Amino acid sequence: MKRKAPAKINIFLKIVGTRGKYHEIASRFIRYEKLFDEIAFVPSKQEEFTIEGMNIPLQSNLIYKAYTKLKEFTQNGQLDAFFQSHKVVLNKNIPEGAGLGGGSSDAATFLLMTNEILSLKIDQKDLMHVGATVGADVPFFISKLPAANVTGIGEVIEPLEDEIPEIELFTPSVHCDTAAVYTHFRQNFLNTIQKEVAKKMLQKTSKEIVREYTPLQANDLYKSAVQICPVLQKYQEKYFLSGSGSSLFREKQ
Repeated sequence: MKRKAPAKINIFLKIVGTRGKYHEIASRFIRYEKLFDEIAFVPSKQEEFTIEGMNIPLQSNLIYKAYTKLKEFTQNGQLDAFFQSHKVVLNKNIPEGAGLGGGSSDAATFLLMTNEILSLKIDQKDLMHVGATVGADVPFFISKLPAANVTGIGEVIEPLEDEIPEIELFTPSVHCDTAAVYTHFRQNFLNTIQKEVAKKMLQKTSKEIVREYTPLQANDLYKSAVQICPVLQKYQEKYFLSGSGSSLFREKQ
């Protein structure tokens, strides 16, 4: 019982508004299957839900949050029984704080696995709804789409016929705090929002985006990410930023 949890890359990310403490986005997400975490359910006796492979408090782990939200949705004691006889083992390869959605992908893969293995028969729409209560990027991973336009606060996912470029990806050894980057953007760049540019980008293929726009034009968070993580400054002319960073990419030369 092992599954891969792939990374995602934001080909572009535009902020188009705010909704309370959240930011409304227009973005192109693509699945990046060359980089993935692995999740396994391993037979093991324990009284409480257990995750091996992450050195963070259980309550801070999105897999645990997915487990609690799934329990609330199903009202099914079967989950408790199964996870008292199985532990979750996570093999982490996607860097944290890198803008690649690793935690969200782990949570989505956990929901998909649990739904399948326990025959919960939750349809994709409902599972995506559960995922949205865990994290904004989780529904995209549940959709299993190779590419999608993502809008709203991340909950509106529209499939498209895309041309995806071959990508070179690397992650500098620096953690970009997502909340800090978004807060900096809200405080300094909220008045620079370009909704019309975002609309045009949603209609273009990913290949067109990386060829027609500069990295700074493609990601509204880039300037804020550079302020939070100055090491990114030397890359901003040639490398695109995924999410709030720190991962960088470009079309393979």
